[in-house]
Amino acid sequence: MKKTIAILASALAQISLLAFNPVDYKLEEMTEISDVYTNKDGTKTPFTMSISKPIVIVQGMTFEENTWGKYQFPIPYDLGDRILVAVHVDKDDANSFGTPNRWFESKDKGLTWKEIPHTRASEAGTLLKNGDRLYFPPESGISLANYKTPAQSFNTPDYDFTKQAEEGTLPLPDGITSWWLGGVAIRAYNADRLPPSLAKKQWLAIRTPSGQKEAIREYSNVDWKYLTRVIYNGRGFKNVLKPIFPQGVIKHAPDGSIWISAFSGEGHINPETKKYSPYYSAEIFRSDDFGHNFTQVAHMEYEADGKEYPYDTGGFSDSDFEFMPDGSIVWFMRTQWFHYTGLEWSPMYMSRSTDMGKTWSKPKKFSDVGVLPRLCKLKCGITILCYARPGTYIQATTDDTGTKWTKPLVMMTPNNRSHLANKKPKTKTFASWVGSCNNPKLVPLSDNQALIVYSDFYYPDKNGIKRKSILCRQIFLHKK
Repeated sequence: MKKTIAILASALAQISLLAFNPVDYKLEEMTEISDVYTNKDGTKTPFTMSISKPIVIVQGMTFEENTWGKYQFPIPYDLGDRILVAVHVDKDDANSFGTPNRWFESKDKGLTWKEIPHTRASEAGTLLKNGDRLYFPPESGISLANYKTPAQSFNTPDYDFTKQAEEGTLPLPDGITSWWLGGVAIRAYNADRLPPSLAKKQWLAIRTPSGQKEAIREYSNVDWKYLTRVIYNGRGFKNVLKPIFPQGVIKHAPDGSIWISAFSGEGHINPETKKYSPYYSAEIFRSDDFGHNFTQVAHMEYEADGKEYPYDTGGFSDSDFEFMPDGSIVWFMRTQWFHYTGLEWSPMYMSRSTDMGKTWSKPKKFSDVGVLPRLCKLKCGITILCYARPGTYIQATTDDTGTKWTKPLVMMTPNNRSHLANKKPKTKTFASWVGSCNNPKLVPLSDNQALIVYSDFYYPDKNGIKRKSILCRQIFLHKK
């Protein structure tokens, strides 16, 4: 454990904007930072970024009752006149992604909250320019326990890897990896080789047409080059096909199209080499018909080399992007994945495009940690970034290009928080150390204000009992 703590301390001490604007910062929690924004004409505008005190959305059981999974992974939705937040209250695995969340609503910019029925989840859709609202709900994995699965020993030199399997059967996989910590084998398949019922490239969508109140279920067609589906087997999984719903945030592009990020399963086929990679890959898609059809804008391959791109990561997975005032696009990518490496922290990378996504710069290390990067562009011209694990951080752009950023505002310390539990654990685990799922998310509130939604496993209720809680804090930007 001492060695683990030493490694963690060393990693945290080096957190900096290595790609563009190296800075040093203290690891204590902060409520305000100041910086200067460089305008397009070269003039300078000082500004401050500050955060409010935490506001409770909902509280669940104690950390001692459930150390991981329930009352975590909040997702906020900006509906203009109100905010909705979905809260995961089940296990954290592919079997449970689609189970009903608890839903909460605020009509006063996050100051107060009330619970609403989960049947109103369709209201969470993003408002499109044609008046529709579009929402991609999480889905659970599909059991293929009754499918015939050939033994790997059937792989002979003349095996036909181009033939599509018949219904009720699976072909030999294009590649195999595993979550070695949990004993889960993960087989990867080119979707075109799966039976027709499993080969569809679609996302389940909930659409509320303009002028209507009732939502309809439909499927968005997705042109995903070499889409690779993965199947879990072992430790609670018996041939479970992982869902492919996009976990990114719908963004409106300057040309009127809508874009969203997604990522591959655990292992995928590199569309350039046509070879299997055991890593995740990050993707961006766009739609020119209000979400009925999506085409692939970008694919980011994790080229592990043991140097710039360490072997002991999960590859590029959760990601987010934003359109900058100068016309460029910045793209941030997570690489941490515990089941692959046994590590709860890994670098976050950044790429940039100056031609509307046609080409992208080679990803550069942005920070030494970075789970679930999320970006939020405000009308004042500043874009906010949040990321986590261990700790939770907020940064803001200091120019129009997205290559200059403030130092991180440390909203939640990366230091050991286990002493805050109801019962101080005899043996520290990473979950007790961080005391949070470290999956923060952002929504805009006004021209110069945003809301960050996150979890805290040690927030006291009215009786002083520390509970797994979903909280929010307002973020304010003040230009001087």
